Amino acid sequence: MYNPRLFCGLLCLLLCTVAAPAFAQEAGESVRLRGAITEDVYAAGGSVDVSAIVEGDVVVAGGTVTIGERVSGDVMAAGGSVNVQADVGDDVRLAGGDVRLSGAVGDDAIAAGGNVMLAPESTVGGRAWLSGGRVEVAGVIGGELKAAGDRIVLSGHVRGDVVLTGRAISILDSAIIDGNLHYRSERAADIASGAQIRGTVSHEPVEYPIVEMVATAATVGVLILLNLLVAGSALFLLLPRVVESAVDTLRAEPWKCGGLGLAVFAATPVVTGVLFMTLIGGLTAVVTVALYALLLLTGFLTAVFHVGDLG
Repeated sequence: MYNPRLFCGLLCLLLCTVAAPAFAQEAGESVRLRGAITEDVYAAGGSVDVSAIVEGDVVVAGGTVTIGERVSGDVMAAGGSVNVQADVGDDVRLAGGDVRLSGAVGDDAIAAGGNVMLAPESTVGGRAWLSGGRVEVAGVIGGELKAAGDRIVLSGHVRGDVVLTGRAISILDSAIIDGNLHYRSERAADIASGAQIRGTVSHEPVEYPIVEMVATAATVGVLILLNLLVAGSALFLLLPRVVESAVDTLRAEPWKCGGLGLAVFAATPVVTGVLFMTLIGGLTAVVTVALYALLLLTGFLTAVFHVGDLG
């Protein structure tokens, strides 16, 4: 039986506030979930298809990810291709080569990828923050829209303000913006005569490299969040006893653990530098750097679990 306190730590890592005492997990080359699931779902595989009604959160990663039925909580997904057709009760956080959202989202939507699309039938109850090589927004967004990308096409309805950063920006005839439109681009946006913009329109000219940097930074930020999500899920699911023991030790002896951690954090780069300066120690230094990075990630995740445990 997994410790519910550690599960709270995982939820802290995912920036969620909903806790649950149980979850379902699946892994394999091809994962398919059907029917009704009354708990959180964690799944990973070459192909992941969640076509079940889930009364909880869904956290998945795979080459191809499809979520096709209602989810009462959050959806967090990463993959080569991510397609969310389900109605989601809370937030969605998506990353992939191709990301498509065509369901109804109760709160916020965050997505990053090579191609990101909010389909015409999609609705987002809160804000939408999108980043990608090509970003298309054809659905309805209840709050503000922030998007960054090389090519941005807006044809849907945004009930809040819109902030866009891109090299080529198009606002089509069907677009409706109830708030203000502010965009950063090296050239003026292509705004169709039929587009309805009920607030002000402002253009901030910027050079293309800056636009590219902003889009890249936004994409990297989302990818880092989702990579931490996947790493935390893997650590929690594969080594639950080890995580529980580490958290118990950290809770019992916080100063001892903190001091040891700081010592390793400070000393390892010095030792590695010395090893790199010797011919014999070069290979050892490479291995040490790899282990150091792994320990930093594991230590960070353990600390997050500990914070969730305290909460």
